[in-house]
Amino acid sequence: MSPLAEIKKRLEKYPKLEIEEEDNSISIKPISPSGFEVWFSNDENEYTVGFEGWHQHFDKSEVEDALNCFALGLSNECRLKVTSRRGKDYKWVMEALEDGEWVSYSTTALFDFAFWRKAEVKYYSNNILRENHA
Repeated sequence: MSPLAEIKKRLEKYPKLEIEEEDNSISIKPISPSGFEVWFSNDENEYTVGFEGWHQHFDKSEVEDALNCFALGLSNECRLKVTSRRGKDYKWVMEALEDGEWVSYSTTALFDFAFWRKAEVKYYSNNILRENHA
């Protein structure tokens, strides 16, 4: 079964989700203002999983890791730390809950031309999957 078909099958339990599909990608819109979009892309040479502006690339041999990352983004065991200046997001840090502590895993960032402005940090988390990443 293709990864996109597997994702669609797993999400059948959640009929109220807003799901957008294209030929090689799927995205889940947040269900609350404190959530973030989660997306999966199946490119020719790799898989990419993203949470809003954050993303991680996976080799084709790492399909289970990519699917688990996608599911993690839909759970409350993951959060996205977003930094912005003047209302423009420029840095996204994926954090996971481990032993009751939030651990930063990776960062995606853009160059911020207004680096002298005061930065604002917000945290976003989904609470869609509740049963060990369904």
